[in-house]
Amino acid sequence: MIGTGSSTLELVYGSLSGLAFGLVSPLASQPFDTLKTKMQAEARYARQGRGAVAARVLRADGAAGLYRGILPIVMSTGIQKSALFSANAGARRACEESGIPALTRPIPFTGGLSPALLVGGLAAGTARTVVETPFELAKVRYQTGGRVGQLSELYTGAGATWARGTLMLTSFFVLCDYSEKAAPELMSRPLLGGFLKGGVCATLAWAVAWPLEAANCVEINHCVGCSTILARSSGKEPASPRHRAGVTSMASRTTR
Repeated sequence: MIGTGSSTLELVYGSLSGLAFGLVSPLASQPFDTLKTKMQAEARYARQGRGAVAARVLRADGAAGLYRGILPIVMSTGIQKSALFSANAGARRACEESGIPALTRPIPFTGGLSPALLVGGLAAGTARTVVETPFELAKVRYQTGGRVGQLSELYTGAGATWARGTLMLTSFFVLCDYSEKAAPELMSRPLLGGFLKGGVCATLAWAVAWPLEAANCVEINHCVGCSTILARSSGKEPASPRHRAGVTSMASRTTR
């Protein structure tokens, strides 16, 4: 996941790769993301499947409706991915060069898991939250027909965004690390290795953080606290935001 250069070079490499990745991914994933957001955050779609929601959006707004809210994502994703990849690479390299045993020695009974990897996940999640939250707010509000109000609202949902991002990214880095150790030749293949990391590992990591993703979406749209949303969704209600649009969200993540 990182190279062999200095922490400064890793920051630069991470920024460039994240920027390239971030500019391409929204084009493929935005329709799925729009459906996911509507199924989670809008009451009128609460008991409808993704096919029915897609049909209603297409009838009302045409194909452009599926790309509603893409502008904030295109504006932010390149910077966001650049920030998280560079923060991860820089933090991990700094840990490895620190000489502190607690940061350089593998964690016992974990199969050689490095503490630097966990620190990198924390740094990546924090960097992503700082950049992503205002743009995520604008995206969700546009997708659901709302609007951004005062500047004080720009970091609505930051807590859920940070928890979701940190858990997801740390899980992703851990899965990639174990995969590279278990099957180094397979994971190093140019196309297949990239697909396994970007498609399989990323999707599994997203599944781990899924309840927080659903809570984040509802919190942004309705300004309800994350803990309140998760508590409400712990029951058996079929339209619970904790479980809504899971397949659609997985499709969105895989295409990215």
